[in-house]
Amino acid sequence: MTFKSLSLITATLLLTTHTHADETLEPISIISANKTIQYIQNTTSNVTVITAEDIEENGYQTVTQAINTVAGIFVTNSGGLGQQTSFFVRGADSGKVLVLLDGMRLNDPSTTNGTALLDSLTTNTIEQIEIIKGGASSIWGSNASAGVINIITKKAKDGIHGSLTLNYGSYNTRGTDTDLAYKDEKVTAQVLASYLKTDGFSALAPRSAEEDGYENKNYNIKFGYAFDANNKLNLSYNRIKTDTEYDDDNSEALANDDYSNSTSDQANYALNYNFKLNNYNVTFNASKGEYNRVYYTYDYFFNIDNQYVNKSTLKEYSLINAYQYEKGKMILGLEYKDIDGFSQFNTYTENKANYTNKAIFISNSYDVNENTLLETNLRYDNYDEFENKTTYKVGLKHDHSFLEGLTSSANYYTSYDAPSAYQLANQSPTVAILKPAYTKGYDISVGYKELFSISYFNTKVEDAIDYVGIWPDSGYANINGKQKLSGVELQSSYAISSLNVNVSANYTHLFKYEKEDGSDLIRRAKDTFNGFIDYYTDANTHFGINAQYVGDRIDTDGGWPASNVTIENYTLWNLNFGTKIINDVDLSLNARNIFDKEYESVYGYATEGRSFYAKLKYSF
Repeated sequence: MTFKSLSLITATLLLTTHTHADETLEPISIISANKTIQYIQNTTSNVTVITAEDIEENGYQTVTQAINTVAGIFVTNSGGLGQQTSFFVRGADSGKVLVLLDGMRLNDPSTTNGTALLDSLTTNTIEQIEIIKGGASSIWGSNASAGVINIITKKAKDGIHGSLTLNYGSYNTRGTDTDLAYKDEKVTAQVLASYLKTDGFSALAPRSAEEDGYENKNYNIKFGYAFDANNKLNLSYNRIKTDTEYDDDNSEALANDDYSNSTSDQANYALNYNFKLNNYNVTFNASKGEYNRVYYTYDYFFNIDNQYVNKSTLKEYSLINAYQYEKGKMILGLEYKDIDGFSQFNTYTENKANYTNKAIFISNSYDVNENTLLETNLRYDNYDEFENKTTYKVGLKHDHSFLEGLTSSANYYTSYDAPSAYQLANQSPTVAILKPAYTKGYDISVGYKELFSISYFNTKVEDAIDYVGIWPDSGYANINGKQKLSGVELQSSYAISSLNVNVSANYTHLFKYEKEDGSDLIRRAKDTFNGFIDYYTDANTHFGINAQYVGDRIDTDGGWPASNVTIENYTLWNLNFGTKIINDVDLSLNARNIFDKEYESVYGYATEGRSFYAKLKYSF
C-alpha cells in the first residue's frame, strides 16, 4: 500500500528525499533560493515547501491558513475571510518578507510597511508554496530580510486536461474553481479561475453582531511557446479583485458597522524568455504589478463619509545568467525596478513617492567535497532616493558520513528593507531622508532525515522604521538602537507504515522579540505548536486531525494613548477527510475549531467558530 503524502511537507534543507512510508518521492525543486531552478538539497537556506496536496488534504482556503502551520511563522487575522491579516516570520513583521507569485513581486509599495496583502490570496490555483526563512536580500534585495514566500501556480501537463471544483461551507461560504490546460512539444496554454464568496461574521467582536461578507475573483492565464529545445517564451497574467465588508473602530456602529467596506484590484503581468546552451542558461524577465485599494467608512467623530485611496505600480526587469560547472553553479544577475506609490484621504493633499532601484548580484554554490556545500551571495543595490546597500550571505551545509541522514548547516547573512513609498511620502518632518532598515543574522540547523530537525536563529535590526511624534510633527523615522529577534524551531515527521499513519509536528519558541527600548514587540506568540496525524485507508481515502497551540501574546487596546493588554493562549482542533467517490471525482470535508473555542487572534476582533466546509472536484 502506498501513502499519498505527509499531512504537511516539512521539506527542510536537511532532507535529501521524502519517505512516505514505503514510497520515496523525487527530490523537490525550488526557484526561490537563487532565482534559478535547483533541487532543495542544493541550497544551505532553510526551506519549507507546501504542496497542492497538503492544501487540499487540510482544506486551506487561503495562503495565510497554509503558512500558519509552518514552524517559525505566525498569522493574525482581524476577523474572518478577507479581513486584515498580519504574518510574522521568526518574529519579524510581514513587511520584511518578500512574497512572489510565479516570480512576480506582490509586496504593495502603497501599504504602510510594503507588505503583500496575503488576505486576498486564495489557494485554489496553487501548485506549491516555497518558504525561505532567514535573510535573502543578497539575492532578492529589499523586503526579504526575514525570508521569501514564493507561490507557484498550477502547471499544464501533456495533452488537454482540467478540473471543475464546487465548494460550500459555514457562513454561507460558496465558490467554484476551474482549470483548463493544454500542452504539447511547442505550446503550453492554461486558464485558472476561482470565485469565492462568504456572508462571513462580524470582524469586531462579538461574532454575531452582524455579517461582514467577502467576495474574491481570481484569474490566472499562462501561455508558453518553445521555439526549439534552447529557446522558450512564457507570458502570464494574474488578476485578483475583492470586495470586503469590515468594521472600522472609528465608526459610529463599531461591531454593528454594516457600512464600512473596501475594494481591491490587483493585476500582475510577466514576460519570461529563456535561452539555454549546454551548461549556460540566461533568462530575461519583465513584470509589472498594479495595485488599487479603496476603503469607505462612515466617521463617528465628524459624521461624514470617508474615502481612503491607495495605488501603486511596480515595474521590474532582470537578466539572470547561470553557469553550471563540474562542482557547482555560478549566477550573475542584473535588475532594475521602478516603484510608484500614491495615497489620499478624502480631498486632503495627495501623498506621492517614487524611486528607482538598480542592482547587481553574484551567487555561487560550490561542492567543496561530496558531503559539503558552500553557498555565497553578494549583491549591491543602488537607489536614486535614499542610501544604497551592499548585502551578502555565506552558507555551509555538511552531510555527516558517520551517520547517513545526519546533516548540519549554518548561514550568516546581511539584509535590508527599503522604506515603502507610503513611508517616504509620510516621513517625519524631523527627518531629512529615511534610510533602509539593516539586518544582520545567522541560523544554525541540525537534522536527521525527516525524523528530527532543530534550527536556532538570531537577528538584529538597525534603523528600523516606525511612526513617531504627535501631529502635526508626526511621521515615519528611523529608530535609534536595535531590534533583537531570536528563537528555536523544532520539526519532526514519522511514518508508521504498518498502520498507514503519518505523524508530524513542529514547535517554535521565541527567546527574544524586543524593540529598540527593550520592550516586547506586539502580537508575537512566544510559543506555537502544530501537530498532525494522518491515516490512509488506501491510496484514495484519507482521514486527518490536526491541532494548533498559540501561547500568550501582547497587543494594544486600540485606545488613545494605547495601553498594552495580554491575549490568552488557545488551542484549536480540526478534522479532515478526503476520498475518491468515483473515477475523476474527489470529495473532501474539513471541520475547523471542532470544540467551538472562543479565542482572539487580534485584541477586540472576532474569530471563526465551529465550521464545516465541503469540496467536490471533477478532473479530466
